[in-house]
Amino acid sequence: MDENEEKACKIYQDLKKDYDGVEKVLMEKKDTFCIYADDDTLWKIFEDIEKGVKSIEFNAGANEAHYLRVIP
Repeated sequence: MDENEEKACKIYQDLKKDYDGVEKVLMEKKDTFCIYADDDTLWKIFEDIEKGVKSIEFNAGANEAHYLRVIP
């Protein structure tokens, strides 16, 4: 497992404790990750962490996976 996979796994495990709907976490870049979950879970996470991160955006286009892109 490389460093990015380890980071994604740790973030996933941390989120899963508080948000059961989290499906997966993928690292996009060294400092950017995406959280995949159902819309209700994504909104809860968004509301809980939006003030504590540099950037967070909700991606929910038609016919594509819904996720949050986060830069801590």
